[in-house]
Amino acid sequence: MLSRIAESMFWIGRYVERAEDTSRLLQTHLRLLVEDTSSEVESCANLLALMSVSHVEHPTHEDLLRVLGYDAKEPTSIFACWAAARDNARRAREVIPLALWEGINTTWHQLPSGRFRTARAHTFLDWAQERSALFNGIARGTMVRDDGWEFMMLGRSLEQVDMTSRLVASASLTTGSTNWPSVLRGCGGHDAFLRTYRGLHTDQEAAQFLILDARFPRSVMHGLAAASDCLRRLTTASGQTARQSEFPARALGQLRARLEYADIGELLENLNAEMTWVQDVAAQVTAAVANNYFAAEDPTAWITEGTR
Repeated sequence: MLSRIAESMFWIGRYVERAEDTSRLLQTHLRLLVEDTSSEVESCANLLALMSVSHVEHPTHEDLLRVLGYDAKEPTSIFACWAAARDNARRAREVIPLALWEGINTTWHQLPSGRFRTARAHTFLDWAQERSALFNGIARGTMVRDDGWEFMMLGRSLEQVDMTSRLVASASLTTGSTNWPSVLRGCGGHDAFLRTYRGLHTDQEAAQFLILDARFPRSVMHGLAAASDCLRRLTTASGQTARQSEFPARALGQLRARLEYADIGELLENLNAEMTWVQDVAAQVTAAVANNYFAAEDPTAWITEGTR
C-alpha cells in the first residue's frame, strides 16, 4: 500500500475515534458540572489541561463547548476532527467504500458551524457519538480486511487507548466517588460494569474495569491488545523486519505488562501519572509507526500530533 494512503487510513481511524471520545469526555464533564457548580472555572481548566489546551484563561462551560465542540479553528474540537477525517478520506478515496465516504462527508456537512446554546449541548454530543458509531458500523460491514483496514484499526485503537486514559484521569479532577459512575457512563460501560460486578460499586473496581478488563471494548487493555494485533498483521503482510517493528510492539507489550501486574491500589493513588504514561506510549508508538510505514521527515511532528 502507498504510504500516503496508509497514512490517511491511519488518521481517519484516529480522528473519528477522537471525535467520539472527545464528545464522551465533554458530556461526562457537563454532567458533573450540573451536580457541582461551585468550582466551575477550576474544573473546566483541569479538563482543558487534560486535553492539552493551555491558551484559555478562566474557562467556563461555554468555553469548553467552543474549544472541544464546534470551533473550526480549534484543532481539539469535534468539528476539527471530522474536518480532518474528511480531508484524509478524500486523499484515500480510491480505497474506501462509497458508503463510508458519504457517511464522513454527510457528517461534516451537518456539523454546527457556530455557537449553540448549552441546552443543545447534549443533543449535539449524542449526535456526534451516533455518527462515529455509524462510521464504524459501515466500515466493519463494507471494508475488505486488507492493509487499509489494519492501518485504520491501528489508528483507532491507539486513539482509543489515549482517550480512555484521559476519561479515566478525569475521575480525579474533583473529589468524591460519584465521578466514577459518570466516567463509566461516558465510556458507555456503566451497564456492562454493573453486570460484571453484580451491582457492586467501588472506585477500585471501576478503575480496574476501564483500565484492565480486556473484555470491555473501550478499556485501555483492550485497545492495547487490538493495536498489538494490528501491528503484528501489518508486519507480516508488509515484510517489515523484526528490527523495524521492534520498538512499537515492545512499547505496547511493556505497557500491557506494567498495567496488568500493577497493584490496583497503587494505580489509583498515582492515577494521573499512570494515565499520562499511557498517553506518552501511544504518542511514541504513533511516531514509530510513522517512521516505519509513512516515511515521515520529522518524527517529532508525529509525537506532537499524537498528544495534540
